[in-house]
Amino acid sequence: LCLSLAYCESEKDVIKLLKNEGHWDNSDAWRYYGDHENNFATIGNQQSRPEAAMVEKLINSVDAVLLSECLGRGVNPESTQAPQSITEALETYFNIPSGKLSNITAKERTKLADRINFVATGQKRKPCYSIIDKGEGQTPRKMPETLLSIGRSNKLRIPFVQGKFNMGGTGVLQFCGTKNLQLVVSKRDPNIVEREAIDETSSNWGVTIVRR
Repeated sequence: LCLSLAYCESEKDVIKLLKNEGHWDNSDAWRYYGDHENNFATIGNQQSRPEAAMVEKLINSVDAVLLSECLGRGVNPESTQAPQSITEALETYFNIPSGKLSNITAKERTKLADRINFVATGQKRKPCYSIIDKGEGQTPRKMPETLLSIGRSNKLRIPFVQGKFNMGGTGVLQFCGTKNLQLVVSKRDPNIVEREAIDETSSNWGVTIVRR
């Protein structure tokens, strides 16, 4: 089902697939985003333009990559041992002097860029946009508390990330077609799993669909 959804390029294709699988009209297959019935008070009150909303998604990917480096080293990102700014994180984890990309070579920038991809597929008039990052990832069990949450303090006390308030990433939803569909697929970074408490879903991929 996950791979079939990934190959869908339109709302029509997604809805058809989910209906065939018996999920689209099954209320037991869905839950409120953030587990809040009144979630659109937050989701619909974000960025006014789709471009700005998309940038928030990319910022979240940058945060995920920095967190993967921190957690993979066994450092608590909220502790004083963690970088205390984005600049310090870039210097510590990627050897970028002063945190400026202009201070590294083109080859180094290309290698770094491979950690986050922004891809357009499908029809040119109505493309399907995908953002793929090699960041910390989440286990299926943790997805409702992280990627699919609203207003939690997940990153509030982490000094080297930009997305602090656990809501900006939802801004794209109102621009995602007429049904506001979004596919989320994630797996926890194996380097982090080794250092965390046991989660029986840590070796699995998590997949979900967001809809209006």
